[in-house]
Order: sequence, then structure tokens, then C-alpha cells
Amino acid sequence: CTSSLLQAQDYVWGEEFKEGDVISAATFNQIFSTLQKLNRTPKDADLVGTWSCSAVWTGSPSGAGLTQDSTNTWIHSLSGAQLTMTASSASTSFPTGYTFSTGNPSPFVSQSGTGAVSGTFVLLGNVMISNGILGANNYLTHAVDVVSDERIIFTTNWTSSNLAKVVMCDSATPVPAAPTATVATNAQTTVSVAWTDQSSDETGFKIYRRLSTQTAATQLATAVTASPYVDSSLTEGQTAYYSVSAYNANGESSKSVVVNATLDSIKPTVASHTPTTSQQVARSDRILSIVFSEAVNFICPADPANSGPSCSTAGSAITVVGTSCFPNCGTTYMNIAPYHSTGFGSSVLSVSGNLREIQQTLNANDTITVTIHKEWIRDVNGNHINADYSYSFTTGT
Repeated sequence: CTSSLLQAQDYVWGEEFKEGDVISAATFNQIFSTLQKLNRTPKDADLVGTWSCSAVWTGSPSGAGLTQDSTNTWIHSLSGAQLTMTASSASTSFPTGYTFSTGNPSPFVSQSGTGAVSGTFVLLGNVMISNGILGANNYLTHAVDVVSDERIIFTTNWTSSNLAKVVMCDSATPVPAAPTATVATNAQTTVSVAWTDQSSDETGFKIYRRLSTQTAATQLATAVTASPYVDSSLTEGQTAYYSVSAYNANGESSKSVVVNATLDSIKPTVASHTPTTSQQVARSDRILSIVFSEAVNFICPADPANSGPSCSTAGSAITVVGTSCFPNCGTTYMNIAPYHSTGFGSSVLSVSGNLREIQQTLNANDTITVTIHKEWIRDVNGNHINADYSYSFTTGT
């Protein structure tokens, strides 16, 4: 059998999860389905089709078409060899047998003069028993490893130097690779679904959607030729889960990871704050509290997808500045800039003990202005506050 390491190298995940990602049940189901495929017992349907194969021989095989390794002269290889495996009218290859045929040279045998070969095979578990590779009534066994829908590996421990030890076959009629980096974004009146194309042979893309009130995804659109796709059929407050696949005449890729978005056209606002506008506070006051109309996050305006450890955008989400000239004019009492692009995820921001960032006490008879910068703050569905919000309060003597 081939090693799990070989499988891991051949299989490419759609994308990496990051710290703090929320994984939906649909995504978990897709992961487990993929693992099940990688560890599955091969079925006849996995083998049926036309394949382009590479093969490796050890020893001193005879025959045309082989390339000898310049360093390890006992290793010979072949690439681009054709293999066609065809089903019969029976539902399985055992016991009646399905048929196979190869081009010239054959990926299985290099014996001089053999050329193209054909015969029958049966599949039992992960073992293929064939008749015809070495001529009629000569039976061989190969271990079968289904790496993916597009790749199969055959191995044998037969000692003949004219038999390939490893044959790796890729589909000659491949389906496109699955899209990656899928993102669903609330655009207030629509939801935009974007992805990264990982193939050059697709005819188009299919969009699948499941509403939060539904148990299964349905195909929302086909014949989509490029990213993004705009879903304009949601109503306010609806949450939808999306995945994307690529397809061509040979079939459809696996679906991308599932992403979700909620249609939300309502922008957050500042509901209240402490101190209130024009309120006078003691010079020793340390408390600043801002209440938004809904849960909000800090973001990096220039890089909203940044997940930390610090925000790369210059500036601050909230600034607190005084105007008194003792001991210095324009005293900055506090800049609230996120250490991570997503902030506190709450409707209430309460800062205690940080308001006197530069001095032990606030300046006397000062006017302090708090400014909430709109480009830094958005609700959990991506809506920014409508405009910068500022208010002022004063200090006593």
C-alpha cells in the first residue's frame, strides 16, 4: 500500500483555517466527507475511465519508451501512458470482470515486444486482479489506492523487472479544481459571494445556498462565469450559507468551504455615552463608556481581513483629545487602536483606568473631545457607522 504521506502530498486542501474562525456544521460535514473519500475502500466506479499514467520500474527492464535515471541507474520511469478501464453491463467487476486496455508503451509492463496490452480485471477490496498484462491466463495483483477522484495509484510486489512497481494515473478527462478562498459579504441590499478560481479548464461555476431556515443546500445559480456572484433574493435579516463549485464537460468539482453572510442594511449608531455631552467631570475621572445601537467590531480600514497580532493601519478607532494649554496644548489623553482587526464584538465599549494616558490627572478647565472614526468601526455584518461621531465634555478645577 502507498503511505499516507504520499496521499497528503497529492491532496490539496481548499484553504487554511485561521485562529478565531467559526466552522459551520456544513463545513465539518464536508471535511469528514473528504476524509472518508481519502480513506475509502476503492469501488469499481473509481477505476472506470480514461487515465494518463506515470510508472516506475526497478532493476533492468527491457523495452522502448523508458527513461533511465541519471543518478540511480536501476530506476526507470515512463510518463503519459494511456490506460482505459471499461465497465461491463454488470453492476460490479466481480465475478464477471471489467475490461482494460493500454496504449503503447503500457504503464504496467515494459517487456520488449509486448507494446499495448488488454484484458480483464476484478476488484476485491483494495486489490485489483488482472488477466492479460502478461498475456492470457497470467494473473497479476495490484494494490489500489484512490488518492482522489482524479488520481489512482497501483502498486505491486511482484519481482519481475519488467513489471512497473508503482503506477500513478491521473484522469485524462479531469473535472476542474474546486474554488478556494470563498467569501460572502453583506452589501446591505445584496450579498456578494467571491472566490478564487483554481483551474483553467472550467466552463463555469455553480453557486449553492442554504438559508438558516433550511436543512439542505440547493443550487442557486449555474453558468456563472466569474467571481463575484451577487445574491439579490434575500430579505432583511436573512442568513444564508454559500459554497461554490467549478464544472466542465467532464463533470463538477467538489464544493468550496461553506461561508455565510446576513443581509443587513441597518448601520450602527452611537446610542449613548458617558460622560454625556457638556458634562463636567472630576480631573481624577478615569471612566469612558460608549454604547452602540448594536454589536460592533474594530477593523483595520486598509486591511479589514487582517487577523493580528496588530493592526497595520495608522490611526485609531477612537481618539480622546483635550484643548487646554497646561501643561501642553492638544493633550492626547487616549488613542484606542485595536491590537486585532476584529475588536470587542459588543455594543458597549467601556474603558476604565486608561483615560489619563499621559498625565496623572486630566488638565483643569479642559474641553475634551471624543471622536469615533467611522472607517474603523462596523457591525458584525460589515456595516460601517454612517459618519464620524464626536462629542465633548469638560473638566473641573
